[in-house]
Amino acid sequence: MTSIRLFSAVLLSAALTGCAAYRTSSNIEDSARSAVASQRIQIFPSGSELPRAHQLIRKIEISIKKLTLFHSDPTRDQANAELQKKAGALGCDAVANVQYQTGIGLTTWGYIDAQGDCVKFR
Repeated sequence: MTSIRLFSAVLLSAALTGCAAYRTSSNIEDSARSAVASQRIQIFPSGSELPRAHQLIRKIEISIKKLTLFHSDPTRDQANAELQKKAGALGCDAVANVQYQTGIGLTTWGYIDAQGDCVKFR
């Protein structure tokens, strides 16, 4: 009987740790190749002034959803990294007017949504 309990515990543990922690979605295709190294792309929260003249390329929206109760909530750092990745794929220099929204949804244990304007400096 104890071996069955032990086997069940190991199986449950393996199933839970094998699950993906987060699911990310965006309005930008993943197939786009990065034209700019994402680490070099600056993030400017809403209300921040950009350092120089720029041209708006496209609006970027991302969503990161926590898939299980056992994982930590998605963070602004994760959201910024995704915004930088998508902006890099579009060849942008920065993401301006970034806004965040967090919460719990019907199909997720927690989420962070972020949106901003992908811009190219002149």
